[in-house]
Parts: sequence; C-alpha cells; structure tokens
Amino acid sequence: MMNRRSFIGKVSQGALGISTASYLLNGSTVSGADSKPRPKNWIWTGGGENLKPDEQKRRFEDFRKAGIDAVLFSSFNADVLARAKAMGLETHAWTWALCRGDKELREKHPDWYDVSRLGASTSDKPPYVDYYHFLCPSHEEVRDHLAGIVSKLGDTANLDGIHLDYIRYPDVILPIALWKKYNLIQNEELPQFDFCYCEVCRNAFKKQTGEDPLKLTDAPANAAWRQYRYDSVTRLVNHLVEVAHGKHKQITAAVFPTPTIARKLVRQDWVKWNLDAVLPMTYNSFYNEKPDWIEQAVREGVTALPANRPLYAGLYLPDLKGRDFDRAVKFAMAGGAKGVSLFGNLRKIKNR
Repeated sequence: MMNRRSFIGKVSQGALGISTASYLLNGSTVSGADSKPRPKNWIWTGGGENLKPDEQKRRFEDFRKAGIDAVLFSSFNADVLARAKAMGLETHAWTWALCRGDKELREKHPDWYDVSRLGASTSDKPPYVDYYHFLCPSHEEVRDHLAGIVSKLGDTANLDGIHLDYIRYPDVILPIALWKKYNLIQNEELPQFDFCYCEVCRNAFKKQTGEDPLKLTDAPANAAWRQYRYDSVTRLVNHLVEVAHGKHKQITAAVFPTPTIARKLVRQDWVKWNLDAVLPMTYNSFYNEKPDWIEQAVREGVTALPANRPLYAGLYLPDLKGRDFDRAVKFAMAGGAKGVSLFGNLRKIKNR
C-alpha cells in the first residue's frame, strides 16, 4: 500500500524541467469558433518548506511553465503559501480526513475508529498497513473533529482551498494490481477488511431498518447496509463542504477512479458530494489497465456528476513511462476532464 504523503514528500520537493508536460503546455486556449478554455492542472506535492526562498520561487516558476495552475500541499508554512500565490498558483491544503493515526487521538478516543466484521478496531489493529487507522464517519464526534480541522484551515491566509484525501472506509477490496503484493485474493468481501461494525453504526442501522448488520445473513450483499455506509460518508463530506464554504474556501477531494469502483472498493458515492471539484485517482496501472482506460474511467465520472462540477483526472507518474504520459493526458481530456492532477516525480518525465 502506498503512503501518499510520505511518497510525495520524497519526490516532489525540487524544481522540474520546463518541458515536463507537453500536452499540458499545448492545452492553451485556441482562438476561433472552436476555442476551448485551457485545462486547469493540479499537482499533489510537499511544501518544500526547507528550500531557500529563491529555490522555492524557481520551483513555483517551473510549475507555472509546465502548465500547473493549482498546488495541493501536503505541508506548508506562511512563506510557502505567499510565494506560491505570488507566482499565480492556487494553494490548497492536502488533508488526510478519515485516515488519522495520531497516537494521542487513538489513545483518547479509540471508540471513534472503524471496527471490522470480525470485531477488530483500526485504532490498534489497522488492516493491510500500519498507518491504516480509519475514523468512523458515523460518529458525530468525528464529524465535529474534522469540521474543526477544516474550519481552522479556512482561517489560513493565502490558502484557496481544502483538499480531502482518504475520505472513505478502508479498502474492502484492494485494486487488483495490489492483490499479489499482499498475498490476497479478494473476489469477495472478506470480513477482516469489511468496515464499519462499531456500536454507533450498528445502532443507527438498527434504528433505520430494524436489523443488526452483524446478524445479516449475507452482509456484503445487503443493499441497505451498503447504502447506509455510502450515506454516512456522504453526510460527512457535505457537512465539511458547508464548513469550508462558510470560510469562503474551495473544497475538493481525491477519490477512487470511477463511481462504480469507488462504491465497490471503499464505499465512496462521490457523485453525491457537493464539492467544488473531484480529483479521481485514475491510476490505470493499479487496475492492470493500459492508459486508454483513463478515457473510459473519466467519461463514467463526468457523465455521473452534475454538469457544473468539474473533474480533474489524477495521473500516477511512476507508471507512465515514455510517451504514456502524453497519451494519458490526451485520454483524460478526451473523456471530458477539465484538466489533470499529477502524482509523482515530475523530473523523471522531462525532456522526452
């Protein structure tokens, strides 16, 4: 499993080559009857707080020259945000939402965490990897805790928006390309990866349906139980949207690649989220697919979303070798994306 924060912190601190993204550069507005707005492009990256001021400035200049418009910072300080804004970049706080392994939080509120169908809590027994400590979205206390984080970020000067990551349940089924890595075959929902069966979820579902999810004959096949969990995340997200908008900030989210895959693998029903934009992680290699799959994935999302909600396709650079990067961008735009968001080391795809 990839820890997105630590990975991006290692590979995206420095400047990138100006020739990094040819199709991003070629996306400029064309004059005439067929003119289309230039794509808006994003990047997930570290803050580079330890860089010298001139190095930070050069880094942001190179982002702009490569066609990047908005930066999703995993960390930042006031100087980083001010310099990025001075270079004409949008600034967004890339925030882990429900996956929160803070030791103090786990020790103080272990009951806030997801519980598996086998009764194991992610507070002390995370699935797959040691950082998979997921909060339960059904808890009012969790909602209030995350709302407080969003509200505080909303008071940050030179910050344009808040970007939610890990706003979901743990993967009940991993992307297929990861099965071998974890020596798993997940053709069904295995109980140790099926969340959440905490007392709050069980009681709320009983009140709603009269049934205890732990006593369902076939919990994975129960449509009402699946819907309960979709709705639990959706209510949380839409509350956070209200908080962010109350602070006059944009709010976006990184989501699984298509509405179908997101519902099946992590209980995300993201087409119902009232976000300003969605950034699906259309990482074709995670699903043993070629880059042309990106067009199909993007089109499914664009078709399902409200017409006024833009979709920016997330691209996983480590697996886009040679001309595959250019092709991936073309496929994303052909599917209806309004731009792309890049994850990985930009310098490795320059000067092709």
